[in-house]
Amino acid sequence: MFRSIVMFSLVAGLAAPALAADFYQGKTLTVIVGYAPGGGVDASARAITRHLGRFIPGRPNIVVQNMEGAAGIVSVNHLDRRVPPDGLTLAVPGRSWYIEAIVKRPGISFDPTRLTYVGSPGTVSASGFVRLSTGIRTYEQLKASPKTVTFGALGATTPTAMAPALLAANGAPVKVVLGYVSTARILLALEQGEIDGSFSVGNALASRTELFNQLTAIVQTAPLRPGVPLLRDVVRASHAPIVDLVMAPDSIGVPLVGPAGMPADVTAILRQAFLAMAQDKDYQADAVKVELPVGSPIEGAQIADMIRALAAATTPEVIAEFNRLAGAK
Repeated sequence: MFRSIVMFSLVAGLAAPALAADFYQGKTLTVIVGYAPGGGVDASARAITRHLGRFIPGRPNIVVQNMEGAAGIVSVNHLDRRVPPDGLTLAVPGRSWYIEAIVKRPGISFDPTRLTYVGSPGTVSASGFVRLSTGIRTYEQLKASPKTVTFGALGATTPTAMAPALLAANGAPVKVVLGYVSTARILLALEQGEIDGSFSVGNALASRTELFNQLTAIVQTAPLRPGVPLLRDVVRASHAPIVDLVMAPDSIGVPLVGPAGMPADVTAILRQAFLAMAQDKDYQADAVKVELPVGSPIEGAQIADMIRALAAATTPEVIAEFNRLAGAK
């Protein structure tokens, strides 16, 4: 009797991974992108989806669905409210959507600490760019500018808005212009001279060489550009916790996310597939084209830990100041 129970347990233990490995056979995996086609998030998502299926057992077909709105929030609300946690629908909402939930902005239905994180290509760096036609070449020249410098932005709590809002709160003549639904729209506004600047990651400008040559970086979140000051160093000490929130999307990058409650075995398959894809030379060649980081992917469980730590460190006082700055534009 005991021997039969042991044998049954061994067979069951071997069968579960096999069943999980066959889960995606003949199925379609949908990946929702939280922005319109043509911007940096969309380019990042498509670089991932072109290759991920090769590393998932069963090699499912992967389709991309763009669901733009509220800087990725529309796509995450949809993921949370309407998507079953079966592993057949994931999302690449963008870079900063979870901050909206952490600072308790209205209209959020999801808890970012409960979602399922598959992986991220890695950390990125963002910079504040201004048009050379403004005559500004450095941060000090920005602070001394007699004219207001306009920065196009996505949602009020995204780094595209909060970073320039911090500059304005620390003495720079900066005005944040909201209402752009995608990075692509912001870059078009820059090209047309509708705005003077933008705070964005490098991959947003990867395919726009002519525009990039018309811009100069005046502040950055990581020390990659010689002579360009860090955002952390140009704001007052009391704003350091706000900078931590603004810079969190750089640390996490562009994550692939699933709804809360996905099965552990399916989650493990996806996480393993993501890490394997990140080491693939064909994927890396595509990633370089859109300036995604290569060689240092972030595993899903680590992303979950980072989100939980960020939420725990964001005190009511930090939330109040963050929302004050977000509402001051």
